Parts: sequence; C-alpha cells; structure tokens
Amino acid sequence: MSSSTQKSPQEAEVAFLESVRPRYEADGFTFTISPQRSDLPDFLGTYVPDAIARKGGISIAIEVKRNQTPAADMSLRKIRRLFDGHDDWRFNVMFMGNEALLSGAIPPMQPAEIRRRMNELKALADRQAAFVLAWSLLEAVLNSQSKEEAGRPRAAGTVIQSLAMNGLIEPETERRLRGLVDLRNRIVHGDLGAEPTPSEVQSVLSAIDETLKAEAH
Repeated sequence: MSSSTQKSPQEAEVAFLESVRPRYEADGFTFTISPQRSDLPDFLGTYVPDAIARKGGISIAIEVKRNQTPAADMSLRKIRRLFDGHDDWRFNVMFMGNEALLSGAIPPMQPAEIRRRMNELKALADRQAAFVLAWSLLEAVLNSQSKEEAGRPRAAGTVIQSLAMNGLIEPETERRLRGLVDLRNRIVHGDLGAEPTPSEVQSVLSAIDETLKAEAH
C-alpha cells in the first residue's frame, strides 16, 4: 500500500471508533467521537477522551490506544483516578492492536452449561489448558448475552472491552484481565513454556463468575 493511501494515526483511530460505534448504539447509547470540552464534566480538567457514550444516567469516557505498553498503562492509571468518586461515569480503554479473527458464527452456550464447564476446569491439573479454556468460557458468556454481532468470534481484548462496556465486569476486573491477555496469546500461539500461575487461572474463572452473576440481575 502506498503512503498516499495509508491512514494517518488520527484517521485510523476514527475508523476504529466508527467500527465500535454500533456496539454502543445497539445497547441504546449515544456515541460521540472527539467530544467538545463543553460536553464534559469539570472534574476531568483538561482531559478530553477520544469518544463518549451516554445512556440515561450512565456516561462512558472512551480512550483509544494502539497497543498496551508500560508507558500507556501509567498514563491510563492517572486518567482513571480522575473518575474516582464519580459513579455516574465509567472509563473504558480500547486497544487497536487486536489480533485478526476468523469469520463464522459461534453457537451460544447456556449459562448452566458454562457453569458446569467452569467447575470442570477448577479440577483440571493442566494449568495451561485450564487457563486457555477459561478464556473460551469467558467469550462464551459474552456470546450468550450479546445482542449485537451474536456468535461472532472476537479477540481476547475485544471480549474484555465488550464485557466492560456492558457493565458486566468491574474496572478492576478489566485491568486484571488485560494484564493476562499477552500470556493467553503466547500460549495459544505456541509458547508452551508460558505457564500461568494458579492465581492467574483463578482470575479468569472469577471473571466468568462475575459476568454470570451480572447477567442474572
């Protein structure tokens, strides 16, 4: 592709946001890219998110990053602190560098079946297998309740984004899962020396349980 047809970073970011717009709008949110400072609350100071989504009494500030890096994580931690004490606002981070996906519909799995499989994983001695299968169950939970693009395969980062966007996991759970995406991807793509700890396996299982409980309410 020639340089004349390549998108600038700003154009790529806008295109990415336009691609996620339907997910929010399908759930009844209004979605605004590059909001004006006058549209934002005073507690955000000079910070302007890349997009905002609003529905009823819920407002979501959306920040887009190309990849997850230590420098980006430090910046995001500072931004997250701005939202402390403001329960009517949430802060969602979206990473553009997600892995490519295969096409094809994935049949939904019932919550009872997900719980049965989850209980089986708890007894599995092979932590690598339990870890990877737990990620599959986490996506199965999303597929079981998602109204938009139901059954469409998603990258691990997109699963986390969608769960957070729909309020099915807490911000701390989102941060914990994002820290495990690289380990999940290394194992899936052949790094058999990457061994998850028992607590890392439990983190994904706990996220599944949290999501199932949120769905039941």
